[in-house]
Amino acid sequence: MPIYEFACERCGSRFEVLVEAGTTSIACRNCHAERTRRVYSAQGAPFKLVKTPGEARRKERENATLRERAKQRLADARRRSRQAHGEGP
Repeated sequence: MPIYEFACERCGSRFEVLVEAGTTSIACRNCHAERTRRVYSAQGAPFKLVKTPGEARRKERENATLRERAKQRLADARRRSRQAHGEGP
């Protein structure tokens, strides 16, 4: 059974309910009006996108290493450029 989100047309409240698939309307939990409509809400993130703390730390270390390599390549390129133009060490 899916969880659907509904909006009440009378009082404007929004609520989620565990109902049978395909349900389009249900009584409002706030004012008990029958005029509600199902609204579409964003899905939760897939589990593979949610990283564990260990995975997050490992990715941060990888990113730090990549940044350091990029800085070193830029420094080397500047040094080679200066030497090629005779501007010093």
